Amino acid sequence: MKYTQLGKTSTKVPVIGQGSMGIGGYLSRDARSDEEQIAALRLGVELGMTFVDTAEAYGDGHSEELIGRAFQRARDRVFLATKFSPEHNDHENVLKSAELSLRRLKTDYIDLYQVHWPNPSFPLAETMHAMEQLVSEDKIKYIGVSNFSLKELKQAQAAIGGNGVVSLQAEYNLFDRAIETAVLPYCQEENVTLIAYSPLDQGRVASGDRRIQELREIAAKYGKTPAQVVLNWLISHPRVVVIPKATSQAHIRENAASSDFDLLPEDFNRIRQIFAPRYEQVPVQRIRIIAGVQGSRQVYQTAEEAKENKLGFRPSPMELARDMQDGEVLKPVRVIRSTDESGQYDYDLVEGRIRYWAWVIAYGGDKPIPVYVRESEHLGSAQ
Repeated sequence: MKYTQLGKTSTKVPVIGQGSMGIGGYLSRDARSDEEQIAALRLGVELGMTFVDTAEAYGDGHSEELIGRAFQRARDRVFLATKFSPEHNDHENVLKSAELSLRRLKTDYIDLYQVHWPNPSFPLAETMHAMEQLVSEDKIKYIGVSNFSLKELKQAQAAIGGNGVVSLQAEYNLFDRAIETAVLPYCQEENVTLIAYSPLDQGRVASGDRRIQELREIAAKYGKTPAQVVLNWLISHPRVVVIPKATSQAHIRENAASSDFDLLPEDFNRIRQIFAPRYEQVPVQRIRIIAGVQGSRQVYQTAEEAKENKLGFRPSPMELARDMQDGEVLKPVRVIRSTDESGQYDYDLVEGRIRYWAWVIAYGGDKPIPVYVRESEHLGSAQ
């Protein structure tokens, strides 16, 4: 297993870690399922993936509980990272969340404590000062942030001293390379570790038979799977750590072996070129917002509903709209070809509902929105 420096600290972490979104949450909570997931986490650590990332929101804390059970007697072998939810970004609740996470994780310290999402309802300095207090009390070692824009990352850094913000967790895979524009270069220049979640895009990459086939050809050249080549391509970028989630032993072993080879420069560049970011500008009226639920979460159907924000999303559509008007770059939303038979819509929205309504609010529905068109196929791995 290869290692990289965590932020500006002297601590080294493996470049391949373990994500746990869904572990203890979306899967069954019966005893057999729990034991299988604990065994999976332990196997990952045995294979060198000692960086284990979770959050209080995953399974309403059950993910942390399983990780606590898995490593209570082997705490010194694991680098534990967890996150607190945006509704807890005020000073008092940051401290309370940390105490509850410590209890569930069955430990007296957290290696990396992260702000899961920014929340404009609370001053960022207040959140960061609470994190500093936890460091001073030896309850956490390092401070990280997740899903922050470049502007928010800089604000977080300015608010604290010490080792500062050592990491930024963000989505990064072949399909979504938005962070390469500004965020990743900044992290590399400022020695902030980039923790890439969904590095395999739930086992998919952007489609196109030619591109998939080229990826398979590169993988065959190294005697590796396409998934291993994708992970290796990501960690070939300086300061990048990946945290794929897997529960089967085969996939765990596959992930762990993703850092034991080096891509040749020509193959690294070939992958970069054939999977160059592709997004379209689509009129917002041509995108259908499917009623009911989307990704098991409720969805606003009108701009007025989004402005009212009765569901309490943070940041709210209005807050994101103001950021866009101030020049904040929008990460493209994700769509699929619409199944609507009326011909009214070209696409169905599958990810980015709050960003979609923020864009509509910011520009009055007159400006086309940048979208990634999801036309994907699996890598042959069910991760």
